[in-house]
Amino acid sequence: MTTTTPLPSWRDGAAKSAVLEFVRSVTERGDSFVPPEQRIATFDNDGTLWCEKPMYPQAHFLIRRWGTQVKADPTLAERQPWKAVAEGDRSWLASALDHLPELLKGVTEAYDGITTDDFEAAVRAFFDTVQHPTLGVPYTHIAFRPMCELIELLHAHEFDVYICSAGGRDFVRVIAHEMYGLRRTHVIGSGPTLEYRDGAVYRTRGIEQPIADGAGKPVHIWTRTGQRPLLAGGNADGDGAMLETARFALLIHHDDAAREFAYDTGAETVLTRAGERGWTIVSMKDDFETVF
Repeated sequence: MTTTTPLPSWRDGAAKSAVLEFVRSVTERGDSFVPPEQRIATFDNDGTLWCEKPMYPQAHFLIRRWGTQVKADPTLAERQPWKAVAEGDRSWLASALDHLPELLKGVTEAYDGITTDDFEAAVRAFFDTVQHPTLGVPYTHIAFRPMCELIELLHAHEFDVYICSAGGRDFVRVIAHEMYGLRRTHVIGSGPTLEYRDGAVYRTRGIEQPIADGAGKPVHIWTRTGQRPLLAGGNADGDGAMLETARFALLIHHDDAAREFAYDTGAETVLTRAGERGWTIVSMKDDFETVF
């Protein structure tokens, strides 16, 4: 989208003004000027750039895969998370993060042993055919328009913009350009261990450490870019370490039950820290004129 007015889907207010003033301060000649080669921005994905409720899009993708695996091998229903899928146990699936060993086993075994090309084809098929369960639109339509405009604004001011997602790097890469105008090389995230054989790269059952969450986010960002972010945006406690490393931190607050979802669960610590550190809190209800 090309606009003459910056951030048109943002309402005028303190959050919008803070963003625009920061971008101006680091891109215009003066005491705060930062050369283009040092302008790095990083954003969490789930809940920051796209809707993460009522479940993460990648969770929906995995649940469908586990269901397919159980049909092919019914013995999988004897252990989690395949057991929960086979029995329709929504309670277990909703609390899957409380069962991390079983969850990680399911994640790594879901697409173990296939090539990266085959995995990408499976992700593409998911986005081409599956809709968000409550919004009733394709998952490619659930990006937050104001955040896409912010990415566009940063690109116009010579920022390199990266996604740093706790979720799957290879999952998000498939739609990064389509949804956010970002090259796949600018997606940082968690991923499986990989191995090369017979002319192809294969996924294995290991997980690269650390995962790109919590303290792992700054590690992944530094590994990829060799810099701290100048600007960072997140929405949850797992984004706190990344926000701490940035000169300008933006925290998305989900408080709009009418147009999206209202929840603080999983963001209690970072919301407190934002007040203590002077981070810019963006109210979806008050600061976003349009959400999608």
